[in-house]
Amino acid sequence: MWYVMQVHTGVEMEICGQCRSRVMEEGEDVFVMLAERMTKIRGEWSLTMSRLFPGYLFVETDRIRDFYERLGRIGQTARILRTGEEMTPLYPEEEAYLRMAGGDDHVVRYSRGYIEGDRLVVISGAMKDCRGTVKKILRHKRLVILEIPLMGRMAEVTVGMGIVSRDGDGGRVQVMN
Repeated sequence: MWYVMQVHTGVEMEICGQCRSRVMEEGEDVFVMLAERMTKIRGEWSLTMSRLFPGYLFVETDRIRDFYERLGRIGQTARILRTGEEMTPLYPEEEAYLRMAGGDDHVVRYSRGYIEGDRLVVISGAMKDCRGTVKKILRHKRLVILEIPLMGRMAEVTVGMGIVSRDGDGGRVQVMN
């Protein structure tokens, strides 16, 4: 099961590394979900990585209480998200969605698509098989802001996507395949 751990924004990779070396046991995983995006550097478009959920890590374990007790070894501020007093895993459909989008390496790959009427048609990349609501398309920055379910509510994530052509009014569109 996947659990969400909240940490200070900007230290996700450092805490992930500490958890991997000092907290994690066999059969467990701690990771940061990343997203590929195109960024203009010195006038050239380059593929870069960004955190999909800034300030959050994911923990894959079947023994969350034991993991939480071991978490004290790193001496950093980190907390497992809870519902009331209970440390709550992601819903199975949320975990399945993130597994599909991020693959085995937990990286949402850069996608390409086009807009047809009120639909975003994804032709390649990680979002090809995903469905969700597009809140905003930042075509010139090659980014799409999606609403996806996470911990029982909708979360906004920014993913890299090149839009080949546009035929619409810029309103909300549904991701279609």
